[in-house]
Amino acid sequence: MKTYLIARCSSKTQSLLSQVKELQERYPEGVVIEGFRSGVSAKNKAALKEYIDMCEEGDRLVFLRLSRVARSLPQFLWFFKAAHKKGVKIELLKDNIEFETPGGRLCASMLFAMQSWAREIQLENCREGRRAAESNKDFKGWGRKSDLSDKRVKRIRAARYNPDGSINRTLKSIADEEGLSVGYIHRLTEPEKRKRYNEAHKARQREKYAEAD
Repeated sequence: MKTYLIARCSSKTQSLLSQVKELQERYPEGVVIEGFRSGVSAKNKAALKEYIDMCEEGDRLVFLRLSRVARSLPQFLWFFKAAHKKGVKIELLKDNIEFETPGGRLCASMLFAMQSWAREIQLENCREGRRAAESNKDFKGWGRKSDLSDKRVKRIRAARYNPDGSINRTLKSIADEEGLSVGYIHRLTEPEKRKRYNEAHKARQREKYAEAD
């Protein structure tokens, strides 16, 4: 019998260290699997399916709590039904629910339904706040304003390209000199890349707030 320790967060800006630590304290020999994805996304369902597919009957999937499994009620119901059918044991360290019994599965469903309701209220409040902010005439977009002065940005762009448009210096050499990441220098000096980055950021925000199609 194998034990898999599943740690999940919505984005790479969050840390999995505390989850992994608690999981390993309970099962030191367990195999750690980390993931960064929204709990309501199609990627999450695909990952849950992979976990079940890799397990044999009698194997155990251990999560810290119910919310680390999924944030979608349909995903939750599908996952635990599929795991039960294959004989894969599910364990939640924080919620202490016996999924092997009908009563335990009923408690899990009720708990998840309450969590989903609370999550929906939270997301609706977030959506209302975002719409209100975006409708303000002084709204200038989301994200933290850059700390770089206009003068420094011009210097960086001038270092990258010659007046005729040819490349002057490498991204890495500029990044090392300025103390910034190569990716950030690339976005500053390539308008199209910056545009794609901003669109990707907006897509991640829509997924986070359950607004994606």
